[in-house]
Amino acid sequence: MAGLPKTKDDRTVTTTSQSDFKAEIEVIRSQTVAYSTDPEFHATWLGLTTKSTNLRAQQARAFGTLVGSVTKSLAGWRILDVGCGDGYWLRAFVELDAVPEHLIGIDVSDVLFEFARAKNPLITLRQTDGINIPYEDGCFDLVTQFVVFSAMPSAALRTQVAGEMSRVVKPGGFVFWWDLLTLPSADLNKSLCPSDYFDWPVREFAVGKLPRPSECLQHPERHGTFVAGLDRLGHPATHTAALIGPKP
Repeated sequence: MAGLPKTKDDRTVTTTSQSDFKAEIEVIRSQTVAYSTDPEFHATWLGLTTKSTNLRAQQARAFGTLVGSVTKSLAGWRILDVGCGDGYWLRAFVELDAVPEHLIGIDVSDVLFEFARAKNPLITLRQTDGINIPYEDGCFDLVTQFVVFSAMPSAALRTQVAGEMSRVVKPGGFVFWWDLLTLPSADLNKSLCPSDYFDWPVREFAVGKLPRPSECLQHPERHGTFVAGLDRLGHPATHTAALIGPKP
């Protein structure tokens, strides 16, 4: 398991041209830059606010439930985080026994890379065209994405990136998905489903701002229909968490 995954040789591997999605990538890149300098965004989502801490807790619970169903440690796993931003989840994977040298983050913008490298210089960060993943086929055990697909304006770009994610996962490997239940802006109320982009087995569940009331009960299966009624009083679901794989 030693060493980093090899980058692919662009002379022998056909890639999709950036010009095919140029306008979309520029929109995503400009949004990333805007978020990086927005004090309100930082205070709300990166600080010790109720929204931020609840979101991180729900993400961690979902990741632990899904990925924890196939492994009890990330030791030895090669992991790629697509749309890594400031590298938060890559650093979190180190706390779950991943080796920093086995972790790679890619993003269309490098505006947060200096911050991320200051936190852990052993993790590899690479700016990409947002369309092609510059690594060889089947070299990662796990590829993750956190609210990346909902940031892509078109289904065509989402399909392209999903294909690249699938390509670089090794046989028997997985994709972890965390994203909005529905697409924003012009596609409001249109569902965003991992099964639309990956044809491997998908285990998924909807996640709200806080755990469902039934998740806080001991032996909820003993309470029958009472549990279903109780859950209707909880926070509505906003995101989908999914483990996709294993790759055939």
